Amino acid sequence: MNIFSKIKFSFIIFIPILFILFGCKNTQKNTNLNVDLPQHITYSGRGVAAGIALMGVIGPSGIAIGAAIDIGIGKDIQSINNKTSLLRAIKKTVSDYNYSQDNAIIDVDLKKIEFKQKDGDESVFLLINGVITLATGEKFNFNVESDEIYQLTKLKTKQNYANEIAISKLDELINNLNHTFIT
Repeated sequence: MNIFSKIKFSFIIFIPILFILFGCKNTQKNTNLNVDLPQHITYSGRGVAAGIALMGVIGPSGIAIGAAIDIGIGKDIQSINNKTSLLRAIKKTVSDYNYSQDNAIIDVDLKKIEFKQKDGDESVFLLINGVITLATGEKFNFNVESDEIYQLTKLKTKQNYANEIAISKLDELINNLNHTFIT
């Protein structure tokens, strides 16, 4: 056997062994990720105030009418936001985070995604709360209010806009897990 045959034989034997021993850095971490979403995206606005005013005119049913106004607006927002795309986007955000972390996120349980009216005009802000669980069992409860203000009309008319807002806030929250403890 000449020297080139020995080198070729060495490469054939040792390269696969090196891959087995050290693995490939491009493979994603295998985590069983669970994501739970709230049943509905909710809205809280002028309906309650209108209900109180209506109560003076038509009695206790006025409050129910006011609450129904807010529920209807919440349903309008929900109807143009695809829950499956929200779930997929959250899983992608978490997978991206898990790829670069030793302590992976294994569970995201969103309790509430709510848009709340700000100061009686057409502006709203996001309230989102839930629990993030890491592979170590450590849990982070969060209750986050957005600093940004959004237009209610756009929330009711632009496809998946509420999802985009929620994902943006969750992405910010998840990427800051190593820097702050959220309680």
